[in-house]
Amino acid sequence: MNKDLKKLFELNRNALINSDKDLKAVFEIMFSNNENIMCEGNDGFRIYKYTYGEMKEKIRKTAAAIYEKIGAKHSYIALEMENGPEWIISFWSILMSGNKPYLVNTRYPETLSNGILKTLGIKNIICLKKSKLDADSLIFSSLGGDFSPVPEEIFENEIAFSSSATSMNEVICFYTGLQISEQILNFKDIVKENPRMAKHYKGSLKQLAFLPFYHIFGLFAVYFWFTFFGRTLVFLRDYSAETILKTCKRHKVTHIFAVPVLWHTVEKQLWSTVKEQGEAKEKKLRKALKLMTGLQNIFPSFGAAFAKWALREVTDRLFGNSVMFCINGGSYVTDSALELFNGLGYCLHNGYGMSEIGITSVELRKKAKERNLNSIGKPFSSVEYKLNDKNILLVKGSSLCVRKLVNGKEVILSDWFETGDNMEIKDGYYYILGRVGDVVIGENGENINPDTVEKFFRLPNTKALSVLGIEGENGEELSLIAEISPFATEKTVSAIKNEAYAINETFSSANAVKKFYFTFDELMPPNAIKISRTQLTRKIKENAVKLIPFADIKLNSASSGETTPLQKEVISIIAKALDVETDKIGPDTHIFYDLGATSIQYFSVISELSQRFSISQYDDTEKYCYTPKEICEYLERFL
Repeated sequence: MNKDLKKLFELNRNALINSDKDLKAVFEIMFSNNENIMCEGNDGFRIYKYTYGEMKEKIRKTAAAIYEKIGAKHSYIALEMENGPEWIISFWSILMSGNKPYLVNTRYPETLSNGILKTLGIKNIICLKKSKLDADSLIFSSLGGDFSPVPEEIFENEIAFSSSATSMNEVICFYTGLQISEQILNFKDIVKENPRMAKHYKGSLKQLAFLPFYHIFGLFAVYFWFTFFGRTLVFLRDYSAETILKTCKRHKVTHIFAVPVLWHTVEKQLWSTVKEQGEAKEKKLRKALKLMTGLQNIFPSFGAAFAKWALREVTDRLFGNSVMFCINGGSYVTDSALELFNGLGYCLHNGYGMSEIGITSVELRKKAKERNLNSIGKPFSSVEYKLNDKNILLVKGSSLCVRKLVNGKEVILSDWFETGDNMEIKDGYYYILGRVGDVVIGENGENINPDTVEKFFRLPNTKALSVLGIEGENGEELSLIAEISPFATEKTVSAIKNEAYAINETFSSANAVKKFYFTFDELMPPNAIKISRTQLTRKIKENAVKLIPFADIKLNSASSGETTPLQKEVISIIAKALDVETDKIGPDTHIFYDLGATSIQYFSVISELSQRFSISQYDDTEKYCYTPKEICEYLERFL
């Protein structure tokens, strides 16, 4: 452990243990390290940095403004923002002003959020721009001025946030400083079991603020675990794969805690790029990953560092060589993703938690082969685990939420909280088998968990994928839905079909998928944590997600000599960027020679194409294309 962190770790930990364990104590300890950098980011032009001292001063001024405008109502104020310095300032300012923050999930439907605001009696909402929700907006930039400091004794001690809304019910969980303190103190278990958690790179430990702070994983594991000990958060300008990779390299990020969508997206893009380079290249990388995994089983720390160096042709294109420790949480991560990132030396561990229980365990074994087993580890010291007679995980402890409301009604919390996750235990380590509510009854009467089937379907050129039970003529049938681009080609669709059928043939008839569907509609909102099968089922019933059986898919295609739909879209983007009429651009029109584009205009086209089609590889100069036809041929490999 870094000497600075070790000293600060013991100092802050002891101070918290000997305090009242309320949020005021957490704040005072967290912001006692004035000179340390609390957060940094890139606004598109420059890197900004704020120390803990600077942030504390901003919090005090903003709290004074809130106190002046609203007063100490000791009631809830909504906080509606994505991650950033403003979120941190607003969070603590609400508490300091004698009020309690409700952390708005910005990905919720408005009707659901408005219902929660009504349940909590919320009148005001702090946001960066006027909110669409039913509350009076307090624009963050307006919370300035020279007001008298707020009385110290009014500091509030409770926060509230919602679950991930997979059931579309209003679920609100409440935590006080005591439960949050217990969550923070669990950090000792992690560092004791695996000191790499506290490993620095060139004197700094920087956590990527990828997970939203209104999500349990982001709030406790990303925000509280690291800022309490004076470490640095790195904020993202946006959530594109390209921005994430570039930010990690530019800011020398050391820790990445994320949900499966990040690991799976990067994994998919990597293998797609490697396969373009030929079968020999792919075999060579797979062999190297296996070798690096073996080395890390013998020399965990040295092996991880050596893997990043030996495979720098790959790691230089991904997160760089500064990343020391990663955690996956929120949903199931595939074995292949674990094997890839652990093989590359990024040390990806699997964790577990829920809105009601906080973060309760992480797989902390040091050997790569043990991390690849996909365990969620053992419970932290603040909680206990046990399985009931149906092998459902039960959790109790001092760090669970203190109160819970469902659809406005108080839920009596028993000593043991039933998670709804089916588990098994091997050698003292816990493994998730799937969610009980997602179970589909197979034709032989056995329960089939879609997660155990879905993990095997790593289909090429799909935007998202879900395996779930869908009502059919013969009752509920295990079905696969693949979201594809409306610009997908027949060749692409054929490849998806063949791969899906081939994978399905490896299952027994009882566990095999019975129905296969394509859709052009979104399976989950942008930047969502995971696909909600409950929400997806509802959207299918409402026809908001239209299903097309594999056999019935019909693609828009053009006859010989005609412009394809994809070419029309690309031509439209080029025309807008270059300010020319679309009828002047054909499939073989050269951007430079025929249209006289400048290099700046060309890169505007590339930027727009990258955003429109989510193609981060476009920054590779070897793949530049100059006609709509060439661009489409390149895009078709990814759509």
